[in-house]
Amino acid sequence: MDDYFEHETTYDDEQRVEPGDERSAALETARSWELPYLDDEPLVIDNESAARVGGEELARIGAAPVRCGDEGNVHVALAEATPERIASIREHFSGAVAIGVVKVSTLASLLDAASISAAASATDAVTSGAAAAAPVWGRSLERVLNLFDTEATRLQDLRGKMQELGGEMAAREQRVQELEAELQRIRVERLRDQEAVDRLKHELADRNSRLERALSKTQELVAIIQGGHLR
Repeated sequence: MDDYFEHETTYDDEQRVEPGDERSAALETARSWELPYLDDEPLVIDNESAARVGGEELARIGAAPVRCGDEGNVHVALAEATPERIASIREHFSGAVAIGVVKVSTLASLLDAASISAAASATDAVTSGAAAAAPVWGRSLERVLNLFDTEATRLQDLRGKMQELGGEMAAREQRVQELEAELQRIRVERLRDQEAVDRLKHELADRNSRLERALSKTQELVAIIQGGHLR
């Protein structure tokens, strides 16, 4: 934070202010931007806002959320005002948030306190969250284990059904193979029967041819015999 006081008191390319001129520079900034000067009032960090934005981000934009005055109204304190810085404040805080001016050294102390407050809030949130989650985690773990058991039972049943289906498919495949073998056997027998029919047709045609030749010879012999008798 000393680095911020000595070196990082600018936003973009603003002019650095020497410590001896802090008050006058802050008053001039407040007057020119028509913002209230807060250094004459007691200032404390607004822990909720600091934890929400974060110490590093507050240091980056050069602004700190504070409560000031007896009423404890929340302001965002800055040391040097620029349109970019004010736009960043509007982005991180409510659009209607009050902005005030403090000295550079005051802002450095406020940013240091804001960083500590944000870190402490984060640690408390983690600790309390873990303690609150312990019984919930126990119940959640039991529920998850029950879901695992239920899912394991369902998967076991599904595995049994898949095995039954696999057995049925294997039986059907075997039956198909048997039918294909039977069909192939029938086709072979049909080819053999067709060959037998063709062979019988050939033998019948050959027999008919021989019978015709025998009949022709017989008729010739008859004619010869009858001719001899006529002589």
